[in-house]
Parts: sequence; C-alpha cells; structure tokens
Amino acid sequence: MKTRIKFILIAIASFIGGVLYRLGGVGKPWNTKVRDFGVPLVGLILFAILGGQAPWWIWLLTFLCMFGVMTTYFEIDDNEDTDWYEWILVGLMMGASALPYAWYHGMWFWFTIRIVVLMVAITGWSVLIDKDWLEEWGRGVLFVATLPLLLI
Repeated sequence: MKTRIKFILIAIASFIGGVLYRLGGVGKPWNTKVRDFGVPLVGLILFAILGGQAPWWIWLLTFLCMFGVMTTYFEIDDNEDTDWYEWILVGLMMGASALPYAWYHGMWFWFTIRIVVLMVAITGWSVLIDKDWLEEWGRGVLFVATLPLLLI
C-alpha cells in the first residue's frame, strides 16, 4: 500500500476515533459505550488494514485492554478535576493497552515509544486545551494515530 494512501487512512480513522471519543463524553450513559467500543474498534480496523497480523485471540485481548482503558480517567485523588499526573497515567495506560499485540510480536521498542508519545501528548493536550469537546476529540485522535507505530 502506498505511503500517501496509508497517511490518508490514518488521518480518516484518527478523525473518526476522535469523534467517537468525544461522543463518549457527551453525558448520556449509552454514549460512553460509543467511546469504549468505538475507538478501539476503529483503531484495530485501521491496524488490520495497514497490515497488522495476529491470531484472533491476540486481537480480542488487545481490544479488551483498549476497551478497559476507555472506561476510566484513572483518578487517583478525590478532587473532581483530572490533574496533570493523572493525565500521564491515562497516556501510559492508553499506550499499554496494546500490550497483547506487542507481546505477541516482541515489538518492545515501538511499544515503548508509543507509550511515551501518548503520555506526553495526552498530558500536554489535556492540560493546555480548555474546550472539553476539543480536548476529548484530541485524545481519541492521538490514541488511533499512534497505533501504526506498532507496525514499524
């Protein structure tokens, strides 16, 4: 597949991942499942289209890890707002959610790079952006856009 087509697919899937992540934050109980199921599904479909290969049970385990990460902000204190150090944890866990796939392929370097990128990017984005719709959209974009790192 040509590099330009891959870039377009990554951009489209990342945009959709951002939209689904934001829809999960709109507030109605069913909306959270749009994020929880939708963002990992879009990410893994993109991943498969770009050439990711693994047995079905690795895909399932990876999806379940990603689903679990989407369900929480990893609040470690009692205040209402998510603090910068909690965003670091969110980025860490988002990156680590691809552990089954990384383990199966032994791709520890790019797995670690994705974790670091997400820790820095999610924290920076979430701390600096004041509009909730843009903040949530950006986290979904980052989650999906960094998955292709595992194919390098």
